[in-house]
Amino acid sequence: MASGIHLTRQPALLEPRIMQTRIPEICITRPIFILLLAMAFPSYAGDAALRIDNAWVAEAPPSSRVMVAYMTFINTGAQPVKLVAAASRAFKTVEFHETTEKDGVAGMVYHESLDIPAGGRVELKRGGLHLMLFSPTRALRAGDTVSFRFTTAEGQVITQDIEVRRR
Repeated sequence: MASGIHLTRQPALLEPRIMQTRIPEICITRPIFILLLAMAFPSYAGDAALRIDNAWVAEAPPSSRVMVAYMTFINTGAQPVKLVAAASRAFKTVEFHETTEKDGVAGMVYHESLDIPAGGRVELKRGGLHLMLFSPTRALRAGDTVSFRFTTAEGQVITQDIEVRRR
């Protein structure tokens, strides 16, 4: 054509430069976005409002293969909390149990989890809900302290040191 207008494609070498300038921008904005998202939803950022009060492990004879722990879980948050696991290095197994009585016969019921209502509490006490502690890894005496880990359904882990006491 005689018009003098020529359409040409930009050289391919310019494309990598564009990509190079965008990569650092993405690297900076992505962590900021994730941080802002976590701040907008604090319940998902690991901020459960669960407190443990009056916790104690009942002392047992040194040869005992089973012990028990009592405490009160207090949920000060606006959302319910579901405890799905309890563990301690001082015991092979830690389980949620409840003592029941029917027709004068005592029994024990295993619970897979404990639900603590928003703004509520759940008391683990004699004759009711409690922690069953199986196969202690060492002899525990009154005055000893045992560390427990409680895991919520959301994956948050709450650690609590609990003293061994005489009944």
